[in-house]
Amino acid sequence: MDRSEQARVWGAYAAQVRGLVPEWAPPGAVVEQDGPLVRTHYGTHGTVGHRPLTHTGRGELAELVRRQQEAFAARSEPVEWKVYGADAPALAEELGAAGFTADPERSLMAAGFAALGRGTDEGRVRSVVPGTTLREMAASSDPHETPLAEFEADGGCVYGRAEVALLLDGGRVAAVGWARRDPRTEFVVVGGVTGPHSELLRAWRQLAEPRHPKTPAATHCVLEAEGELREVAGAAGFGELTTVRTYRWSPPGSPAATRPVRWLRDDDEDPLWDRLEKEFAFDPDTDGSPGFDAPAPSVTWRLKDAPTDEPDRILRASLRALTPAGQRLHWLDWQHTGYDFDPHRVGGSGEPRWPGRAYPNGDYYLYLHPDLRFGTFGHPWERTLCVWGAGLLAAVEAELTEVLGEPLRRRDTP
Repeated sequence: MDRSEQARVWGAYAAQVRGLVPEWAPPGAVVEQDGPLVRTHYGTHGTVGHRPLTHTGRGELAELVRRQQEAFAARSEPVEWKVYGADAPALAEELGAAGFTADPERSLMAAGFAALGRGTDEGRVRSVVPGTTLREMAASSDPHETPLAEFEADGGCVYGRAEVALLLDGGRVAAVGWARRDPRTEFVVVGGVTGPHSELLRAWRQLAEPRHPKTPAATHCVLEAEGELREVAGAAGFGELTTVRTYRWSPPGSPAATRPVRWLRDDDEDPLWDRLEKEFAFDPDTDGSPGFDAPAPSVTWRLKDAPTDEPDRILRASLRALTPAGQRLHWLDWQHTGYDFDPHRVGGSGEPRWPGRAYPNGDYYLYLHPDLRFGTFGHPWERTLCVWGAGLLAAVEAELTEVLGEPLRRRDTP
């Protein structure tokens, strides 16, 4: 990559990827804009991103840094802020003066997919959904642009928006890598690889292909690298665009251990569906039959033809009140990925939205206590809403009857 191409690619990356506001916030995250900055609160930590601050004076920089520290301190969230070698030195100086500490310097590298080539060993690379072994391998390897755990939590393994691949060596897993692509950019961004393997650097070609006729193909793959990985990437056709350091600052207090909302992984969600089939006779069918043997006590209402938010308004307050602090609930969406969430950390000002809804919209929707002691079941074909559990019914039955009319069915004894 010659200097003119390096400058062009860096300019495109800086304009398209740095400080990009996501179309949808990651699960459990709140994205806020503060002038030229994009601040993301994950509940467990936070990040600051931005395009080059070329017209920001020294005093304005200091004020921006101060405001970010106040915002993250209010939530007891440690913050990460990336500074690139192409940025004005004043940014790193202001962060250092504010108490941020810098990670070791890494190279931001890029390669055009045409230059990467396909290689002769792509048969050893497989697309996968992460399991325990791969997660442990990723957690124990070098620092990554995005740790695999965060990549998964961001939805990186859901609906094909991104990709995880493993490299096999004689049937043994030799390495794992993960990458993502926002179709609004021309870049595939490597979140991490667990070793200096050029095969994984060529694995993201399929992410470069357009997913929609109006979406252009990606032209370049970018990654952060140091040491042996940097050498291998250089030999594979990657050139350095600039350097990058992550600056970190932690406010007083202890951050939350988990995000307010998380995707339910298959190994968490599948057992729930199995229990619903075995214990509640859940039987998905479009013929409008109940398909759900609600436990006692339970009440089932017929839903009105026009969707309304009233059942959700009534149920959310009671679901929150019945869940002790620190405990979580589940929301399941038949044939789609569900959520695990803390009802005390969603739905308020500055918090992520309450996940899901009770009123079914084309699929079976369920809110569940983890041990199934109470919950809701929205049936899209029968057009009914069932609520079970003595405490939940005591809190919502009168209001739901006022909104939906007299119950269609009720079960008071086993």
